[in-house]
Amino acid sequence: MSNYSSYCCTEPGCHRAHLNESPEGLRCSNGHLFPFASGTNVPVFASEPEDANEYARVNAAELHDNALRWVFSTFETDEAGLRERLIARLGLTKGSRVLITGAGAGNDLPYLVRALSGAGDIFVQDIAKEMLLAGVARYQDELSGSGVSLHFSISDATDLPFCDDIFDAAYHFGGINLFPDIAKGISEMNRVVRPGGIVVIGDEGLAPWLTNTEFGKMLVNNNPLYACTPPMSLLPDTARSVKLTWELSNCFYVIEFCVSNDPLPLNIDIPHLGKRGGTIRSRYFGQLEGVTPALRERIYREAERRGLSRVEYIESALRDSLTNSDQSD
Repeated sequence: MSNYSSYCCTEPGCHRAHLNESPEGLRCSNGHLFPFASGTNVPVFASEPEDANEYARVNAAELHDNALRWVFSTFETDEAGLRERLIARLGLTKGSRVLITGAGAGNDLPYLVRALSGAGDIFVQDIAKEMLLAGVARYQDELSGSGVSLHFSISDATDLPFCDDIFDAAYHFGGINLFPDIAKGISEMNRVVRPGGIVVIGDEGLAPWLTNTEFGKMLVNNNPLYACTPPMSLLPDTARSVKLTWELSNCFYVIEFCVSNDPLPLNIDIPHLGKRGGTIRSRYFGQLEGVTPALRERIYREAERRGLSRVEYIESALRDSLTNSDQSD
């Protein structure tokens, strides 16, 4: 029996309202219905766009398996070893709750189950219905005796049907380069993982030192996605312990970070010592209009003569001027 308590409404204006199970699917108090995929207990929150790639086809899982075999053979990499190394970065322990986005046919599921040591929850998400349902057919029964609960949903990784801070980790490997909004996809993983939890993201993308080599040019010629760069600028500004590495002959980037809801520690009011003076706050938020170079030099000389920093002298001069102006009004 599936547990749907972790899902919420994704319709605008519903503020991620709680969903109740009905025979047709999951329904919120405002009447929005998310039906079950035919013949399954898998809720459908979103459908593939009309221009979806080949993994939307009926034989999508077989196509994907063929592509994976090519990748691991080409890069002479042991698939099991790679998946175990990547999943180890999530820091899962017995009882953890983990989300895998863009899960496809669920090839990572046996490895995630083993990492949970007999207890926990795995939420499996993909927008490609055929791929996701292939994963259900392959693994829902096979892994049913593991002690780990599997929860599948057909949903949009850029608008996840989950409330904030409910997962211990989120994992995505392969596909984020094709997201319509990569920043939103990363933001959503960050949103649903609790502070202190881990997000791991990876996809095709050459390491910079390979970009202009013949090795790199051959790969980009074969598949333009290898020219993609790691989306480091799209990480949340609260991310902690950020790591960027590469796998598969340095041709697949892997980004790892720890989630935090707190701003980075920074005291912008510590005074600078020296001629210029001021603080980060005053230098950034207190900038005034420019003056002539000659006047600037006079100000600098006068500040030095008085034994003040430039900021201290300018502030005192402006205060005195404003005080005199107030008294004359």
